[in-house]
Amino acid sequence: MTTLLVIPCFNESERLPRFLPELCEGLKAGAADVAVQLVDDGSSPEEQGALRDFAQLVRSEYAFVREPIFLEQNLGKGGAIRVGWSVSSDFDYLAFVDADGAAPANETVRFMETLAVLDREPTLLIATREPGAGRELERTYSRRIVAKFFNTLLRIFYGIQIKDTQCGLKAIPATFFDKLRNRLHQNGYGFDLELISNAMKEGLELQTVPIDWKEIPGSKTRIGPALAFALQIVFKRI
Repeated sequence: MTTLLVIPCFNESERLPRFLPELCEGLKAGAADVAVQLVDDGSSPEEQGALRDFAQLVRSEYAFVREPIFLEQNLGKGGAIRVGWSVSSDFDYLAFVDADGAAPANETVRFMETLAVLDREPTLLIATREPGAGRELERTYSRRIVAKFFNTLLRIFYGIQIKDTQCGLKAIPATFFDKLRNRLHQNGYGFDLELISNAMKEGLELQTVPIDWKEIPGSKTRIGPALAFALQIVFKRI
């Protein structure tokens, strides 16, 4: 399987350099065939300049890192990911991972290698943060409560039994994205749910991969968007 891994970046000049080199080194040594695509989601000019310089340095060592894409305005995580997926072709799977490194580099590589051994049945591969699954999780109590709240809503209103829909590491078949790209519009918290709900409607197999997870300083749950997401779930607007 060949995979394009998109990393959406919004003002990530501090966190991305701590994550990307380790990720690239793991991908270089690993068994998965992965290309990495950075997408700057309308960061400030200073941040875009820093990303451009950093990407040039990384690309000089790792040929599978592609030229970054710079968006003129902030679209949101979902929009940035779709742009990265849309400009590419000839990949079997399309994936994304958050730039903050909360899904550690070694776990991201392990996730990519899981794709490499999938059978040919089209599958939406979903990384999850599951207590009791034998992985190391570092999450604040407040985030655990919020996650449990949203998971309950998703079970009630969407019938989704996955214990974690919002983890920032997923992969979908490229053919699935080509078929449904015009149905995918969510840019915020609803992006992951939109992928999963459409996959269920299309009969794709859903497979979860529990991973280690560590909250990184600078990541925030914003009350306004979170409340809007809850209302979208309740009124089934995704």
